[in-house]
This record gives sequence, structure tokens and C-alpha cells, in this order.
Amino acid sequence: MLISSRQRQVFVNRQMQRGLSLIEMMISITIGLIILSAMATLFSNQSKVRSELDKSNRMIDNGRYALELLTDNIGMAGFYGNYEPASGVPAATPDPCDLAVLTNAASSVDMLRHPVQGFDAATSAVGATGVSVACTAYAAIAGNNVTPKNGSDMLVMRRASTTAPVAAATVTAAASTVLQVSNCTNDVAPGYQIALGNAAFTLRDKDCTAVASLRPFIVQIYFVSTNNNVVGGVGDGIPTLKRIELSQGGGLVTTPLVEGVEYMQVEYGVDGDSDGDGTVDMAVFDGAPDSYVQTCPNATCWSRVVSVKTHIVARNIDPTTGYNDTKTYVLGGAGNFGPFNDAYKRHAYTKVVRLVNPSGRLAP
Repeated sequence: MLISSRQRQVFVNRQMQRGLSLIEMMISITIGLIILSAMATLFSNQSKVRSELDKSNRMIDNGRYALELLTDNIGMAGFYGNYEPASGVPAATPDPCDLAVLTNAASSVDMLRHPVQGFDAATSAVGATGVSVACTAYAAIAGNNVTPKNGSDMLVMRRASTTAPVAAATVTAAASTVLQVSNCTNDVAPGYQIALGNAAFTLRDKDCTAVASLRPFIVQIYFVSTNNNVVGGVGDGIPTLKRIELSQGGGLVTTPLVEGVEYMQVEYGVDGDSDGDGTVDMAVFDGAPDSYVQTCPNATCWSRVVSVKTHIVARNIDPTTGYNDTKTYVLGGAGNFGPFNDAYKRHAYTKVVRLVNPSGRLAP
């Protein structure tokens, strides 16, 4: 029987439209699942890598920011406007949290001769050795969030504000602490006054007529706290660089600065200490450090500090699954920190800062 061309075309079309067999369909589904699984694995790995990069970047940024923050403030320590503290050996090392020292004319000069001051860390007890009674009392007040971390130093800095001075008549906050410096040669020594905003400011300007302007006086205490925040007596466990500072509204206030800063160690460059024992045994000063010490044993040593070497360890806020930190971090003369054997990644930073104002006053 002869088949027409039209019948032949219908037969061919029916053959082409058979569809897939069950085996072909199962093979196609299997290949698709393999491809989908590979894409999901790739996406998951990329997400983990991105997450780790984000955590590392935050840690690096936090560490650098903390170091720059400390550097900027250390560099301004000892700035008292145009006042130069009288030469001489301080009678005592002032208590940084004792606010009465600020406005005591008899003891404030000792404070001005201590542009920086520190408390060396205690590795076996909470906080730093030698912390004053006033600072301990302040830290014990609920809500201040002051829980110094074991092994971390505390650094104190004092200076006047670098912003433009203000007229005495415009200071309205009675609790604010300000520095007034005389520019009149006829004013009675010592030529400066640190007082509350409602005090009588009698020092004069260059014309010996107008009242000299004022600058807010700044006292800052930097330390590492075991927690960024404490709620209901329970801390969040995030080590944080914090600052206790003199509030221009009166009293002291604690401010969290940088999360993830786990340790801070400070070394002090002393001008006139030949052997690094903290004793000033040289008669000639040039404004350059002759040795570095972990802490100063007396007021004379503190008054000769001309540079500060800061070491910090920054830590990721979140742990990394499968990671174990077995590294050892060397923080100057304080020695080794670690290994911590936990899942947090860390990085160490070090920077030396010259105290421009104190070293300039000691230079010949």
C-alpha cells in the first residue's frame, strides 16, 4: 500500500511528539538536583566567607579606631592654653577621680604636672593596682558600667579644651570645671585658676583690664571593661574600651567608646631615667624618652613622662565556628597574652605617641 506524503508527515510528527520516558525524566531530575546542590553549597560558602570578612573588617576597623582615638587624646595631654606649669617636683600624685583636687589651689599644680598618669594592670584581680579610693568608689556605683578587665591598664590624661576659649561672663553651668590663665604681668602668681563655673574669675587679659577667657578643663580615664553594657546585673560579655571623664555638667560620666577591645597595655617614656627603673637619675632633660617603664613609682617620674607607647588587642565580637585561637600576643614589657584557645579571632596593635606639650616644655 502506497503512503501519501501527507500521511508520512503525520507519522513523523507523531514520532517526534512521543515525550520523555520515565528513565529520561529521572536522569534529568537527578542532574538538576546535583546542580542545585552545588549552587546551594557555593552560596553557603560565599555567605560564610562574606560573614568572616565582615567580622574581620569590623575587628580591624575597631582596633584602628581605638588606637587613633587614644593617639589623638594622648597627643593633646598637657595642653593648658598659654600656661606653663611652674618647674619643680610634684608633692604627690593626684587622685584622678577626686574632683576636689581640681579646684584646690594648693594641690592643682601637682595635677597640672601630671598630664598623664596610669595604673598598671593586675592579672590576678579585677582592675588595676593602685587605683585610687575615689575611682574605686565611683566604679562601685550601680549603673556606671565600670568593670575593669583583668590584665588591662588604665590611662589618665589631663588637658584644657582645644576649642576657642569663652568669655567668663558666658559660662552659665555652675558645675562646669574651667581653666583661666592670666595674660597680665601684674596678676599675682601662680597665674592660673581652675574653678567651677560659678566662681569669681579675677585674672586679666593682656591689657590688664578685661577678664581673661576660660577653657573647659578635661580629665579622662581610659580603660577596658569586661562588658559593653550591663542590664539587670548581667553583662553582655563584649570587652569594650571605655572612658570615665569629667562632665561639664558636674561629676564623672562613663562612656563606651569601641567594642571588641579586649586588652590595653601602656608603657611610659621617661625623660631622665637612664636604666628604666622609674627613677629620674639624670640632671639634663631634652624632651626625649631615655627609657620606657610599665608604671611610675612616684610623682617625679610621672612629671617626666614625654611619650606613651600603647598596645591593644582587638577581638571579634562574634565567634568563628571551627576556629581556635592558639596565638600569643606580645604587648611590650607586659609580656605575652594568650593563647586563649577560643573561637574568637584577634589582632594586636602598637603605637608610640609623643606628648607634644610636656616634652616641649622639657626640651632645651
